[in-house]
Order: sequence, then C-alpha cells, then structure tokens
Amino acid sequence: MKPIKGSILVRVWADQKKDALIGDTVLKTGKNYNENFRERNPVVAYVEQGGEEIPTGVWVVCNYSHFDLESPLHLTDELYAIPIDSEIYAIVNEDGSLKPVMGNILVERITKDSIIELPEELKKPYLDRGVILTDTETIKKGSFIFWLKMADYEICYTWKGEEKRALKIHQSEITGYLK
Repeated sequence: MKPIKGSILVRVWADQKKDALIGDTVLKTGKNYNENFRERNPVVAYVEQGGEEIPTGVWVVCNYSHFDLESPLHLTDELYAIPIDSEIYAIVNEDGSLKPVMGNILVERITKDSIIELPEELKKPYLDRGVILTDTETIKKGSFIFWLKMADYEICYTWKGEEKRALKIHQSEITGYLK
C-alpha cells in the first residue's frame, strides 16, 4: 500500500493504553471506560511509510482522533493513512521522551506568585505562559514565553507500559517571549 501525497502510513495498536507498568507489575488501567477520549484512545503510532518530515521507522505521537475505528483515516486493522500536519505532535525517542515536530513545541507552565506560602495543591498555574522546553528557530530552550490562553494541550501517551504526559503548544500560538 502506498500513501497519497501529504500523508504517511502508520500502524497503531488500539490496546496500547489498557495496561500500565508499575514497578515490575502490569496492571489493567480501565482506560476503556474513561469518558475523556484523549485519555482513552491510542496516540502512539509506528511509521510504516514516511516522508521527508516524518521518516519511516520512527514512533510518533499524534492527535487521538486520528485513531478511532470510525476515522476516515482508518485503512485496515491496524493501518491508518494520516496527513502530515501539526496534528503529528512529536517523534518518540527510545527513552520515551518527545522530539516535537511540525511546528509543535513542548512547554512547562509556571505557577502564579502568592503573597503567602501555599501548599502545592493550592498553587495555580498561569494558563498563558511558561518556559519553553525545546529550541525553535527563533526562541531558545529555557526562554519565558507567552501563548494564547488555553492553547496548551496535554499529550497523554503510553511508552513501554509507562504512562507519560507532556504539554505542547504550536509555534503559531506564541504571543511573545522575554529575551
């Protein structure tokens, strides 16, 4: 099978979020019953046939809606043809860390300052600013940036039985940064 121009072929295992590895024990997560599709649906895919931007043979993290069985991108049992766009968030490194692609960047929110000392559970994060965790063409890693309110997106993925999370925004959603 060959993808059309602007698409890649990926293989996805639908049950990737069903088990979790805690220490040496494998546990059932119950994610099948979660109402949050981002938490429930698979997001990690193996690239069977890639292109220039996304090479063949890597693992990628994508938007969860690509891999629903009702998706028009679904070809056969585990095979999907997905567009090469910003909905491909990152390439997964061997250790499970992410290398953002397609204009996406990883960020970390910062918490609001308080006059009094607060316990961790009462501290509130800003919804529109933080620290950039990956270099871009114009902004260096570690820079303080501002983005559109509510533009950040938490990626929930499972890598080798371990649940991981990362916060990403698209470069187009950055409104400013401090040098």
